[in-house]
Amino acid sequence: MEKLIIALGTTYKQKIDFLKEVLNEIGVKAKIIPVKVESGVSSQPLISKETKQGSINRAKKALENIEDADCGIGIEIGYQKNNEGKYEMLCWTTIIDKKDIQISAKSHQFLLPVFHQDILKENKYLGDYVREYLKTSNDKIIQEIGIIIRDRKPFITNALHNALIRYLKKEEF
Repeated sequence: MEKLIIALGTTYKQKIDFLKEVLNEIGVKAKIIPVKVESGVSSQPLISKETKQGSINRAKKALENIEDADCGIGIEIGYQKNNEGKYEMLCWTTIIDKKDIQISAKSHQFLLPVFHQDILKENKYLGDYVREYLKTSNDKIIQEIGIIIRDRKPFITNALHNALIRYLKKEEF
């Protein structure tokens, strides 16, 4: 495979690094061109459908902005209520190419602790309170939960793996 040219619908360094890491893990050489685009959804999507739409919008807008890109990738983090009415964190990643092939993939979900549930129920921005949660305890597990929620790496890399594998090996799916 030739070097893939990817228009990535974000300029956020962490997401760029996560994409580079996943591409390296699956052995794909790529040129990543970060593009500042709006998701077209709320800054903190509270349903999976809205989160998915944000990833689609980012992928489309990124691809539209970079003429020589092979595909656009959109990454969107959001939340959804489970069957018990409790919020879970998740990520949607969408890949769209110039042939209008679109693949969207969702990460695993992570049930948020009560502290974070309460913040979302009050319509506050979760990211503003992660450091506060980390201060609640020196317990290693509490610290790990805080890091997972703050960095979001497991969700982003999971969704990227799912989408990229399906996109790069379309004939297998």
